[in-house]
Amino acid sequence: MISSMSELNPKRVNPVVLILSLSAAFFVVFVAISGVLFLTTRSGGGNSSPALFAPGTVGVVELKGAIMESRKSVAQLRAFEEDSTIKAVVLRLDSPGGAVSPSQEIYEVVKGYKKPLVVSMAQLAASGAFYIACGAKKVYANPGTITGSIGVIMQFINLEKLYEWAKVKRYSITTGKYKDGGADYRDMRPDERELMQGMIDDVLSQFKKAVQEGRKLTAAQVTAVADGRIFSGAQAKQMKLVDELGTLEDAIKAAGEMAKIKGKPRVVYPDRRQRAKWLDLLMDGDDDESAEGHTSWAQLLGQALNGVSHSGQPIPSLQSLVPGVYWLWSGSQ
Repeated sequence: MISSMSELNPKRVNPVVLILSLSAAFFVVFVAISGVLFLTTRSGGGNSSPALFAPGTVGVVELKGAIMESRKSVAQLRAFEEDSTIKAVVLRLDSPGGAVSPSQEIYEVVKGYKKPLVVSMAQLAASGAFYIACGAKKVYANPGTITGSIGVIMQFINLEKLYEWAKVKRYSITTGKYKDGGADYRDMRPDERELMQGMIDDVLSQFKKAVQEGRKLTAAQVTAVADGRIFSGAQAKQMKLVDELGTLEDAIKAAGEMAKIKGKPRVVYPDRRQRAKWLDLLMDGDDDESAEGHTSWAQLLGQALNGVSHSGQPIPSLQSLVPGVYWLWSGSQ
């Protein structure tokens, strides 16, 4: 009778032990996956890295918002350039422009790119973003894209009257008469204005040279439109500032054709897309994400951790801007 009661009332598992066991199992899986990802990243770089993407792949690098630094965009472009499985790249621009130096640094990378590189203009690709586009082998814009804005602007503010109203006296001690040029507590002197004008004229000549070389236009053709005006994509096409009117998909197709990819190219985005794919392969074992519209729990985890939607599109992240004094390309804000 006692034996029968034991069979009917099996010993219950302690909830604490169950939770600890599941946590330990999850930790082991997490460590294993992290180890594989770490070793993959460490062994990557150049053509010696393992093939992370299928042959016939087009990489898409997105540049969004004001251009205040170049490090991220340059790193993403270089990573795709060094990956032997990436045959071509599309640089998707959606930017009003920004600081001069970062725009020039990205332009130089685009201009000297070793693989076919196509620029796709989204809603806005003006000023510094247009400067970058001039380095590409081919440029696509939508008919309604806002682009152009070839020019340079330096902005100042005069708070002299405000300081007088607040009974605040500002002054400076300098080592030269131009050291406080553009100060906000007084009007700019004529000689200072001349100095600043000469500087931005020089930067404009650099901009115009890039447009002339990249778009294969004459100096007169560039000068005629280098007054800061903006254009629609359709107008830019008529003036040979862009090559074709089309969507991102059209640009991807063109990049694939330039790279002699047979059939529809596979499309990937930097870093986050790569890590999400590794999670899918390791934890689900299914390389077909679109099969019957199925999304595995491993894919959802990869998307949550890496900011990637099921379609492969990266989820935009917030970007902070550091206050400071910049030379800004004249662009639509």
